[in-house]
Amino acid sequence: MKQQGKEKIKISTSSHLLGDLLVGMGSISRSQLEEALQAQALLFEDTFQVELDRTELVSSSRKRDVPPLKLGQILIQKGYITEDQLASALKMQNDQVKNLSRLSSENLAKALQVGFVINSTIELEDVLNLIMKYANIVTDAVASTLMLLDEKTGELVFSVPTGPNADSLKDIRIPPGAGVAGWVAEHQTPLLVPDTRKDERFYSSIDDMTGMETRSILCVPMKSKRKLIGVLEVMNKKDNSSFTEDDVLLLSVFSHHAAIAIENAMLFNAMQNRLEKEKFIEQKVAESERLQAIGTLAGGIAHDFNNILGAIMGYTELARMDCDELSKQHANLTKILAASYRARDLIQQILTFSRQSEIEPRPVQVNIIVKEALKLLRASLPRTIAMVEDLSCSSIIMGDATQIHQVVMNLCTNAGQAMKERSKGVLSVSLEEVTQEVFQEKSVPAMPPGSYLRLQVADTGKGMPSHVMERIFEPFFTTKQKDQGTGMGLSVVHGIVKSHGGDIQVKTTPGEGTVFDVLLPVIRQDKQPGAAKKRLEKLPQGTEHILVVDDDIMLLDVAKRSLNSLGYQVTIETGSLDAIKKFKSHPEEYDLVITDMTMPEMNGDEMAMEIKAVRPDIPLVICTGFSAEISEEIARQKGFSAFLMKPLQLRELALVVRKILDKTA
Repeated sequence: MKQQGKEKIKISTSSHLLGDLLVGMGSISRSQLEEALQAQALLFEDTFQVELDRTELVSSSRKRDVPPLKLGQILIQKGYITEDQLASALKMQNDQVKNLSRLSSENLAKALQVGFVINSTIELEDVLNLIMKYANIVTDAVASTLMLLDEKTGELVFSVPTGPNADSLKDIRIPPGAGVAGWVAEHQTPLLVPDTRKDERFYSSIDDMTGMETRSILCVPMKSKRKLIGVLEVMNKKDNSSFTEDDVLLLSVFSHHAAIAIENAMLFNAMQNRLEKEKFIEQKVAESERLQAIGTLAGGIAHDFNNILGAIMGYTELARMDCDELSKQHANLTKILAASYRARDLIQQILTFSRQSEIEPRPVQVNIIVKEALKLLRASLPRTIAMVEDLSCSSIIMGDATQIHQVVMNLCTNAGQAMKERSKGVLSVSLEEVTQEVFQEKSVPAMPPGSYLRLQVADTGKGMPSHVMERIFEPFFTTKQKDQGTGMGLSVVHGIVKSHGGDIQVKTTPGEGTVFDVLLPVIRQDKQPGAAKKRLEKLPQGTEHILVVDDDIMLLDVAKRSLNSLGYQVTIETGSLDAIKKFKSHPEEYDLVITDMTMPEMNGDEMAMEIKAVRPDIPLVICTGFSAEISEEIARQKGFSAFLMKPLQLRELALVVRKILDKTA
């Protein structure tokens, strides 16, 4: 142990910094040194103003009569060292300078030169490899290793070992204080071990891993800005001699440059990672803003489209009322209405997306939806693609028909595109009711017990490699060309399936095709809310007087004719101000006011308040194709009896009107 202590004092002279020398001598602790350095830094800040440029700084320092205190003086003032201890450290510092001066200019130049080389790059991997390459050259060593300090655990991690079987040492961790390297890290001073057999600090298990016999070791700390970042260790001279004090000095000079290079590379990597993260965040913000813009645009389009669709549906219903129920015209008009309802639901889904609100689930017979979707797809798929259907299963789920339609369209469209490059292909779509046990064995995430409807979409396309399959449900991830898709299709499908309480699986084989399985929980017929068939009762009628206000003349005409057909007396107005004027002239004549929300002169809710001020008991109904300013909750808060979304069905309008009038009668 005496030998170790002697080596410690002797080797500590390889550092020429006064603070490190005092720590190595045991005169002060490292925390005391850091405290003194901080005090010195504060004195410098008080002495030299940051605003001064270099010329002013030099001039100012020359004019000062009392220079800032030196480190040794601060340590004495704090009582950490005595004058004698400072004198010993200064003598050791002078000896160190002499030791450096005795190095041959060739060796010193070599150490400095390689220091410049490793600082010539800021790529961390390149820096580490250069350090290890030149550490061996500087000391003529057989092998070397760089161990970086894990600040969280205090362990030393083998980062870039060189020499025989060096690969077996990568990522090996040395416990704090263990081995020669651990001792150097703990004491932050170099250590020269001429004969490892005579030093109990030698970590012999490393030789067991590499099969190399380590005879002598030289290990130095790597510090940058007084912070330990690791240790640099070289083993065995090539000429079988021992490392010398000159090697200690050379490797210490070299390690100082190496530590700076490592820290610079780490800072560069951290900055690069931060920039990439900020770029990623900016990209996501831009995508979010784009989606928000799409939602806003969708809202504007939906408002106008719903007005157009309302006119189509209204006139179709009026025309169908004049037809014999068994006639071909009646059947054709019914199909037009069915397509209009699908268009209405699709617009409603877009509006729900733009508002990020929930869709009210209803019982859905999926095979009807799938059949309708496949009819639309058949026209867009090449004739070389055969379509095989097995849709006999009529199980019912709780969900949104339009969203299920979207799932089928997305999956089948992707399948068709996967087969486009081939001369022919087969698109298979099937429905089957399965129990939990059928798919629970296939590593499907735990789902509640019960029956599930499995929608399977399979193609004979080119399939997907594993790295693509892992990301297919990520938003904006796509393998398509720039003008062929946004990468949102499958992420939307995944979101819809999950919102329905289901799961989606994918199996693919490159060159053979892909199979998507969508699992959706089934509900029993007797458990369906309102499962009883609606009776085709006659629409409720009345004779009351209704004021209808809308800036779309076609919708006004549809509303007037529809309500007239039910026996109501109807007055229409295209402008809010004219409607208020007409109502004020004969307020007691009207039994109900139905108004659109968005109008040029005054919005419907504002007009309604004016009407309420004249006659507080008048019931009000507000309609909208889309408006961010009104919702069912807001409408009720403002005193409206009902809130209706356009386009309106005659049955819906008739039932609401009758319900309100009966309540206020």
